[in-house]
Amino acid sequence: MAYADIAKVSGLLFYPDTEPGIRRRRAGRGFSYTAADGTRIDDTVERARIAAIAVPPAYGDVWISPLPKGHLQATGFDDRERKQYRYHADWTAHHALLKFENLGQFAQTLPGLRRWIASRLRGEVGDRDTAIAATLALIDRASLRVGNGIYAAQNGSYGATTMLNDHGTFEGGRVRLDYIGKGGARIEKDFHAPRLAEVLDACQDLPGAEIITWIDDAGTSHPVRSDHINQTLHTLCGDHATAKTMRTWNGSLAAFEVAAQPGKLSIAAMADAASDVLCNTPTVARNSYVHPSVIALAEMEATEREAFMKKLAKSPDIAGLRQHEPALAALLQMT
Repeated sequence: MAYADIAKVSGLLFYPDTEPGIRRRRAGRGFSYTAADGTRIDDTVERARIAAIAVPPAYGDVWISPLPKGHLQATGFDDRERKQYRYHADWTAHHALLKFENLGQFAQTLPGLRRWIASRLRGEVGDRDTAIAATLALIDRASLRVGNGIYAAQNGSYGATTMLNDHGTFEGGRVRLDYIGKGGARIEKDFHAPRLAEVLDACQDLPGAEIITWIDDAGTSHPVRSDHINQTLHTLCGDHATAKTMRTWNGSLAAFEVAAQPGKLSIAAMADAASDVLCNTPTVARNSYVHPSVIALAEMEATEREAFMKKLAKSPDIAGLRQHEPALAALLQMT
C-alpha cells in the first residue's frame, strides 16, 4: 500500500516535508513560528498543537506540518545531523497494523524466498543476484537491519548492506560478524552457514569496501543497497514485504518459541527473546517486531496455552520453513 493510501485509510492527508510548512526559530528563551506565507503564528490553538508535537529544542532546521491531519507532523535534525521524524499518532498506529497484518501472507511466501536465495547463492560471486541473495541470507539468518549508506557514513553504524570487509570472518563454514549497529550498539553474530560463508569469503576478493559487492558488465564494483533488497522482496513476496518484514518474522518467531515452552509465560520474556535476536531494546522489539497474536498467547492460562501450542505444533512441515515456523504460520492464518 502506498504512503498516500495509508494516510487516506488512516483519515489523514499525505503531506511530506517537501511541501511548504511552518518554520521554527529561536526567540529568546523559546521559539517563534513562521507560516509558509511568512506570517508569524500567534494563535493559541495552533501554538498548542505545535507544542504537543514535542519537537526537541535541540533539533535544527525544523519543519512542521501546517495540517493537523497531516501524516507527517514534523521533521528536524538532531545534534549529530541525523534527520528525525514526528508522525501523526494515527499514521504510526495504522502503519504498524498493516505491517503485522501482512506477516501471515509473508509466511506463505517465505519458502519460495529461501529457495530463490539458495539457488542464487550457487551462482557466480560478483553477479548481482548472488550479492542480493547473500545479503538476504544475512538478514534471514542473523536478523540484521538492512542498512543505509548515507546513515552509515554519517553515524559510523552499519547493517547488512553497509558492513565493511573487516566486520566479518568466514571460516570453517561459519559466518562471524562483529560491527557497530544503530544507536552505537555492538552487534556480534556467529552461525553455521557453509555456502553463505563460502560466498562471503570469496566476496572479499572483489573491489569495494563493503562485505558484499557485485560487478557490472563494465567491470565497475557496486554495493548492494536497500532498494535492491526491497525490490527483490516485492517481486518474490509481494508489495507488502520489505527487509523489516523479515526482521518482524524473526522477532515474532523468537517470542513464539518462548511461548512454546511449558509453564508460566510473560510478555517480558517474549520481548527479551525478540530483543536478543534483533539487537533492539525489549520495548522496541515487543512493540515493533512481535505480532500481536503472539503477544496474546501470554494472556492464556498455562494449561490452555500448552494445549493450544500442541495443536499448532501438529501443523504439517513445510519445506523451507524451520522449527516452529509452520506453527507460527498456522497461528497467523487464524488472525
